[in-house]
Amino acid sequence: MSRTHLHTVVTAAFFAAIDYLFAMFQFHIPSPIGHPFVDLGFTFVSLGVVFLGFKYGLLAGAVGLFVFDLLNGYANHAYLTILEVFILSLVVALLEKLLQRFLANHPSAIFVLGLGAGLTKIATGYLRYLLEGLIDAGLPLSKAMVTAMSAFPADIATGLLMMVTIPVFFFALAKFFAAANFTLERH
Repeated sequence: MSRTHLHTVVTAAFFAAIDYLFAMFQFHIPSPIGHPFVDLGFTFVSLGVVFLGFKYGLLAGAVGLFVFDLLNGYANHAYLTILEVFILSLVVALLEKLLQRFLANHPSAIFVLGLGAGLTKIATGYLRYLLEGLIDAGLPLSKAMVTAMSAFPADIATGLLMMVTIPVFFFALAKFFAAANFTLERH
C-alpha cells in the first residue's frame, strides 16, 4: 500500500468517525412520522466526497451514518440513510466535477457546492420521510406526502445549515490537510 493510498484510507476512516460524531450533536423537531433532527453529519458526508472523491467519500459517509443509526435506535431506517448518503454523494461529486477548475482558482465555488449540497439534502430528506410513510407506516401516497411535509422543517434546517457549514469546514480542513502534508488520492 502506497503512502498516499494509506493517507486516503486513514482520511476516509477520519471522515466516517466525524460523520458519526457530528450526527450525535442534534436537536429534534417534533413530527408524527420518524424522528427528524438537525445535525452536521451530512455536512461531513459532503466534505468527504470533496476531499476523497465519490468512492471513498461515499464509503466514509455510509459507514459513519450507518453505524450511527445502528447504535442510536434508528436501525430500522438505516437503509434510508444509506439512500440519502448515496444521492447526496452523487450530487456533490457531480457538482465538484463541474466546479473542479473553479475550486482551485476561485474559493467562492465551494459556496455553490454548499448550496447544491444543502438543496439536495432538503430534497432527499423529503424523499426519506415520504418513503418512510409509504413503507414503514403503510400510508397511501397522498397521506404519506402530507406526513412527509410535517418532518420537512428538520430537513430544511439541515440543508440551510449545510449551506453555511460546508464552506466553513472546507476551508478549515483544507488548511489542516495542507499543514499536515496529507496527499490524498481521489477516487
